[in-house]
Amino acid sequence: MKTKFIFILLLLIPFVLNSQVISGKSEKKKVTFTKTERSVVTKLPDLVITGEKFTDENQNNFIDATEKCQISLNVENIGEGIANKVNVKVSLRNQAVKGLDFVNTFVLGDLAGNSSKNVYIPVTGNLSLEDGLAEFVIEVQEERGLDAYPLEIKIETKKFASPSVIVADAVFSTEDGGMIKLNYPINLKVIVQNVGQGDARNVVTEFKLPNANCIFLGEKNRFDIGNLARGATSELEFLFTATRRYVLNEIPVLVDISESLNKYARDTTLSVGLEQKLTARSEVVIAGITTQTEDIKVASLTSDVDKNIPVNRTKQPYCYALIIGNEDYARYQLGLNTEANVEFARNDATIFKDYAIKTLGVDEINTHLLLDATTGEISQKIDLISKLASKSSPQAEILFFYAGHGLPDEETKTPYLIPVDVTGTNLSSAIKLEDIYKKFAESGAGKVTVFLDACFSGGGRDAGLIAARGVKVKAKENLIMGNVVVFTASSGEQSAMPYKKEQHGMFTYFLLKKLKETKGDITYSALADYISSNVSIESLRVNQKEQDPKINVSPDIENVWQNWKFVQ
Repeated sequence: MKTKFIFILLLLIPFVLNSQVISGKSEKKKVTFTKTERSVVTKLPDLVITGEKFTDENQNNFIDATEKCQISLNVENIGEGIANKVNVKVSLRNQAVKGLDFVNTFVLGDLAGNSSKNVYIPVTGNLSLEDGLAEFVIEVQEERGLDAYPLEIKIETKKFASPSVIVADAVFSTEDGGMIKLNYPINLKVIVQNVGQGDARNVVTEFKLPNANCIFLGEKNRFDIGNLARGATSELEFLFTATRRYVLNEIPVLVDISESLNKYARDTTLSVGLEQKLTARSEVVIAGITTQTEDIKVASLTSDVDKNIPVNRTKQPYCYALIIGNEDYARYQLGLNTEANVEFARNDATIFKDYAIKTLGVDEINTHLLLDATTGEISQKIDLISKLASKSSPQAEILFFYAGHGLPDEETKTPYLIPVDVTGTNLSSAIKLEDIYKKFAESGAGKVTVFLDACFSGGGRDAGLIAARGVKVKAKENLIMGNVVVFTASSGEQSAMPYKKEQHGMFTYFLLKKLKETKGDITYSALADYISSNVSIESLRVNQKEQDPKINVSPDIENVWQNWKFVQ
């Protein structure tokens, strides 16, 4: 009986093992899940940060003081499970960096599997920002702790650099190059420039007419320029006029400039006089505001030689100057094409006058400027300064500058300077160069200096009034006597060309440039060498034409003129 029980018990052991496993250390139970329950447990989120990018307004990859910047990134859940209550936290590792403003918390909410959200973090540098390195730490946190790996971004910071927005240059003009008149349109062109060390933001320029009976003619008088980086410019034009009710002699225009901080822009008032003669969009320059900024070139509508003309204290009370710029022949002669005008001749003469007074020390009362001069005007002034010189010889000096047309007599080749009221077909009223030299020599002046921005060639009569810009004459070798030195713009059959970029004749530009560089302290021979070498090269380079200036000297001074100086 006992044996039979043990056998039955042994037979039952396999059945027991089917439901329970026994080991010496542990006991395991088999748990069965449904398909839905298994999916919930195994699908987890996986958060990552991708596509991080830094952008700034001036695109220098710095956070500048007062600049609005942005850090953008994507928060992606590349897992299959839902990320619960996701937040983005932004902080600085180096708390010593001051002057940064940014949002430090963004709530994204739940983020489904295989989905993403964009995050834009605005960052602004304020006025207290210093040069340094901002180390941003960006953390993406999930409610259960299933966070993304933190992202670190290092961005350099720059302290505040102030802008300075000014009117760098300005030009008044009329459409036809005529006089400023009531009831006729006047154009004002200005260059607004940031000459400061920092960027200017939200720059606005508004043209205002302070006086009554002045009206706007253009489409608008307010211009939203936007941001101006350091050194950047904006060129604006404004059309206006004064009605016939206007009673003052000048018309002022206020150029009102503002920027985002309302402290780094300078307003400027510009004025133009009634009956002032302008060239068509090229002359009558209002000097721009100077700046001490060393590495920013101030923009200009005019040549470098027209600005910052050097001033010498040395005066020459017995020097008499006659300066002529004959440009507008078409206005005085019916049927003459405007191409016959001598481009920039008025500007040549006007600026040379400034150099004569400021740099060469000629008294203003002894300086005579003629623009678009007639035969009578030129003859009267030549006679006047010759008489003045004769009254104070031999210490007297005569300075004569001419830019304009001329022609040779067809038969004798005698060279003439052409007043604006003289045609190319009748030279009876033109002015002989020979007579000018003779009159100056007979004055007894100790020094006579003549500058002719004109070519001396044997071209036909009408050619000189049509070609390039020059005086079409051929000088005779025996014309000069006395104490006379003549600087001429070209040689032989060459033309005296314009230098369009500088708004001067090629010869005049380099004459003025050297006077500016040396402040007039230069010998005649050194000036002649400089003008000759530079004009010869630049004319070929710019105009693709030969132009070789020359100097003609009276035999009476051929051994001494080289050491003459303009300013002692």
